[in-house]
Order: sequence, then structure tokens, then C-alpha cells
Amino acid sequence: MNVILIRDFEPGDAAAIIEIQRAAAESSQWLLADYERLSREAGGMVLVAQSPKTCVMIGFLAARLIGEEAELYNLAVAETHRHRGVGRALVQEFHRRLAATGVLQVSCEVRASNAAALNLYRAFGYVRSGLRRGYYASDGEDALLLQCDLRYAAACSRFDLTSSSR
Repeated sequence: MNVILIRDFEPGDAAAIIEIQRAAAESSQWLLADYERLSREAGGMVLVAQSPKTCVMIGFLAARLIGEEAELYNLAVAETHRHRGVGRALVQEFHRRLAATGVLQVSCEVRASNAAALNLYRAFGYVRSGLRRGYYASDGEDALLLQCDLRYAAACSRFDLTSSSR
């Protein structure tokens, strides 16, 4: 597997995030200002995956930390880089940072039809905790609610949560 650089969001990244997001119909469609605002807010976290060879952005993750909990809001990978470990690298770095700050629980919502995302989260120990029927306004699709206990995930994950991608 190629090395993937995971770094913090910078203001100049927003346009590339929007481009990746638009090509990923299954991801939440946020405004450019939403990512900029989240990155500045207390507890906000926006991570960017970048190809170290080309310096091109190839994915991103947006989340918020609140005390011992975090909510993963959005994750998308450029179409040309899917199924190459980019999403896995983003979640791994996200979990590593959460563990370092004492966060114990992570939640997220995923389209019921998004098998790739569901498989990724399952590999990290996420389990289904609920269902929101007709959650997505664009097409009425259901959202599956997922939870991850980071103490359990770190103990059983096949991914090393102690090393940094930075």
C-alpha cells in the first residue's frame, strides 16, 4: 500500500473538498463555509488525505468532539483513489487523535445502501445502534446509526491505532 499523508485542514483545502464531495453522491453535501467553520470551532476536526507524491487531495473526514464523544459527520474519497486504503487511513488517524484526547465513543450516520462505508466502519468496530427512516431528504433513503466504543475498537481492530500518519 502506498503511504497516504493525513493532515489538518487548511483554508485553501475547501475547494478541493467540495470537488471530492460532489463526485461522491453518498456523502453529505456541505457548503464550503461549513468546512471552514468546523475547522475553526472548538472540537471541530477536518482531516485531509493527500498523496505525498503529487500533493493532491484524495479524501477528507469531518467530525466534532464533545467531551468523551465524537460525531463523524462526513467522509469522502476521490473516485480515482477509492478501494486503496484512503478511507481506512483517515479513520485510523481520526481514531488515533480521539484516543489521544480521551474520547471514548464515536457515532455516525451512513446511508443504508453505502456498503463500502459500512464495511469500513465495521472493520474498525462500529456497530449498528439505530435507524432513521427516510433520513436523506434527496431520495428518502434510510440512515443507519453506528456507534464505536474506542476502548473496544483499539483492542479488537486489525488496524494499529497507535501510530501517526503525520
